[in-house]
Amino acid sequence: AVVSTQSTGELQRLLLADEQHGKHLENDELTTVRRNLQTQGVDVPYDIICKVWEKLYKLTFLNRAMTSAQQCRKAFYHRNIACNAVECNDVVLFWRANKMLEITSNALRLQIMNTEAQRLEKEVKQYLEDLSHDGEKKKALIKGKRVDLAEELRKVRGIQDKLDTFIEELKKDHQ
Repeated sequence: AVVSTQSTGELQRLLLADEQHGKHLENDELTTVRRNLQTQGVDVPYDIICKVWEKLYKLTFLNRAMTSAQQCRKAFYHRNIACNAVECNDVVLFWRANKMLEITSNALRLQIMNTEAQRLEKEVKQYLEDLSHDGEKKKALIKGKRVDLAEELRKVRGIQDKLDTFIEELKKDHQ
């Protein structure tokens, strides 16, 4: 933690000295940063300096882009875009990043939903398969108060149908 903190401080000085610095460190800059850290009593390998630089550069790039987008926003609200010739490329950058995140999140959501649906389908099939081989479970599912009432109702309707048929036959005989 101390190594990365001191590396970050040294690399920030490098970025402040050159605001238009490129994405990669030159070998002489890397050596200079390492020697400066060694004079402070910290021995840092080149690969750690490069990793810290990557993260610091990305953070600085995003902060600059945010500042630029905020300035564009202010210019838009003051209707000064044409007058000041403000570059609003960072707005497009963040819009594209936002769209990319939306599309990615939708794709991931669909993938998760499909995976979960397949998992649930497999579980239901397995449960039904287990249920089909176990006669006791089937009987337990089929038995119950409502099932018993439905069976009694079916019997009553059958008796009522027979009584209706019997009454119709009696009526035919008496006529």
